[in-house]
Amino acid sequence: MALYLHAVPGVDSASIGLVAVVTVAAIGAATLLGLAFAAFVRRRSRPYLLLVAAFAALLGRSAVVVASLFGLLSPANHHVFEHGLDAVLVALVVAAVYYARTVRREASAS
Repeated sequence: MALYLHAVPGVDSASIGLVAVVTVAAIGAATLLGLAFAAFVRRRSRPYLLLVAAFAALLGRSAVVVASLFGLLSPANHHVFEHGLDAVLVALVVAAVYYARTVRREASAS
């Protein structure tokens, strides 16, 4: 029995390994999203909000895989959405770090 850890056109993509990996990833992303949201509620700052959005994008990646497994997305669309979410996630994390460092410099200069 072949174990595929990525969706392959024409192959049963709902392998046990793929489902297990996506399940663990979704649980981890949901946990991180919940923790980030709790931190945002406590701190109420833009960097924390950007991190909430980044972790939501991470959870969105798991949703893209689930949609692909159920045949709602073609392999081409799967990759567009998945890698698009990668770009969004990176941009949000960079923006959060940049904004946090900019605010800290402005506060120390005053």
